Amino acid sequence: MAKRKAAQEDEGLDSLLDTMFNVVGILIIVLVVVQIGMQQSVQQIANSISVDPAALEKLIQELEEVHQDKLKVESNIQELNPNEADLAELIKRIQSETDSKEAVLKSQQGELKQALVAQENALEMQKKAEQNKEERQKLSTELGSSLEQIAKLEATLDDTPPRAQRPAKVVNLPDPRPAPEGIKEAIFVCSGNQVYPIVIDPIRDAAKKRSEYLAEKGLRKYVDDPQQGINAEKFVKDFNERPFQDDYFRIEMYAAGRDPRLRLEPKENAGFKIAEIQSPRSRFRKLLSQVDPNQFYFKFIVLPDSYEAYVETRHVTDEMGYLSGWDPQNQDWKYTTWVGGKVKFGPEPPPPDPNAPKPPPKPPGPKPNVLD
Repeated sequence: MAKRKAAQEDEGLDSLLDTMFNVVGILIIVLVVVQIGMQQSVQQIANSISVDPAALEKLIQELEEVHQDKLKVESNIQELNPNEADLAELIKRIQSETDSKEAVLKSQQGELKQALVAQENALEMQKKAEQNKEERQKLSTELGSSLEQIAKLEATLDDTPPRAQRPAKVVNLPDPRPAPEGIKEAIFVCSGNQVYPIVIDPIRDAAKKRSEYLAEKGLRKYVDDPQQGINAEKFVKDFNERPFQDDYFRIEMYAAGRDPRLRLEPKENAGFKIAEIQSPRSRFRKLLSQVDPNQFYFKFIVLPDSYEAYVETRHVTDEMGYLSGWDPQNQDWKYTTWVGGKVKFGPEPPPPDPNAPKPPPKPPGPKPNVLD
């Protein structure tokens, strides 16, 4: 930018000098023309046969005027033909004025940039202010709508008769501790906000008898190769084709390695509901009364959708003097158990090495905390 300005200033100085010397040239041409005119006039007078005094006087007067013009032109030429010192001073003065103007121009450019930045900031602030204005209007509209909704709800609440308060539920704080020595567990599953008792021994016995009967009857069907043993997939499919269930659960078999196992699925609406649990003469309380509290404690497996049923059941069992504990599980949890008996899937494992050292017996661990 500075180089461009310097070039422009040099070009302006050259233009000034060209103009000055052009004027000088024009004046010189005018002087030459005047002298030529004077010579022609004198020549005409000399060649004239007769001289008119009035004409001669007029010519002399014109000559004096021309001479005055010559002096004037020479004076102008002298004024327009400065010497080198004056020219250097002129250039120096012009350069000084140029530097001063350049400094002023830079200052004006800086102020212009600041003004542009300030203008951009002002426009940005104006834009944000407009956006904030729209948001304020939107929030104001939403606030007005919310206030109207609150007013409607308050009016509805004023017109609604007070509800009777339900009695407070008492929940005992957990106190984990082991069950007494020699006592067994009776298991209940709390699912679908219902309580399902599990009577597992009859289920295992029935499953064991059916599986041994199938294995004996269908030996050729399930054993393709004696070395490979019973085909688990075929055996489990045939076992589950006939519905296997009790009053509370549907039961299906599945293979876990070489062992057949059972999975219990609660029947819909087959468990004890809260109203029946709370009733003093319900089937549920009759069922509980058949359990000896000195031989059994209750273990409740609670799914997330059944905490209310569990709490009501604990009130009943605590009133009846039973020891109880609970085990929370995920919603997709299923109760599984072993079958036992002679039926095994797959090939026989290799016999153990009689010479292998026997592992040391594990020390008995602490009894699990099953009561709370």
